[in-house]
Order: sequence, then structure tokens, then C-alpha cells
Amino acid sequence: MALFEVRCPMCKGMLWIDPSSGKVVDHKAGGHQKADFNEFLKTHKDRGNVLEDKFRKAKIERDKMKEELDKKFKDARKVAEEFEGEVDNPFGWD
Repeated sequence: MALFEVRCPMCKGMLWIDPSSGKVVDHKAGGHQKADFNEFLKTHKDRGNVLEDKFRKAKIERDKMKEELDKKFKDARKVAEEFEGEVDNPFGWD
């Protein structure tokens, strides 16, 4: 009986499968490289700068939107104060 030899998609190791039962008979883990923290920091340093720029731009846009909304609210308040005595209250008809 010959076993099927298949590369494991998860660990890149080898799997030996029994064709009659479909079960894994043996498994040999693939070699993993250990991650170097300094290399990780080097590769992600530029990404951090990009994220900081995006955050800064979003904050500027938020502040600009807040100023616009405050201005609109003040203008609406002025209009409401101008018409305060002129508008009849529909619930005060009695």
C-alpha cells in the first residue's frame, strides 16, 4: 500500500495520507524562520508615518467640519432670535 505525500498548506510540512482510509498517517513539520523584531520595526516604520499623516489629516478635516457646523448653528440661532416674537404659537390659540 502506497501513501500519498502532500504538502501541508498551513505549516508547509509534509503529510503522509493512507489512500484507503483517508487519514493522515504521519506529519513532518516544515522549517519556520524566527521573526526578528528589529526587521519588523524597520519594515513597519514607514507605515507608521503614513498612519500618522492620515490621522493628522482626519483631525484637520474634523476641526474644519466642527467650525462649519458651529457657524451654521450660530446663523440659525440669529434667525430664530429675529423671528422669536413674530411667529404665533399654534398651541396657544385657545
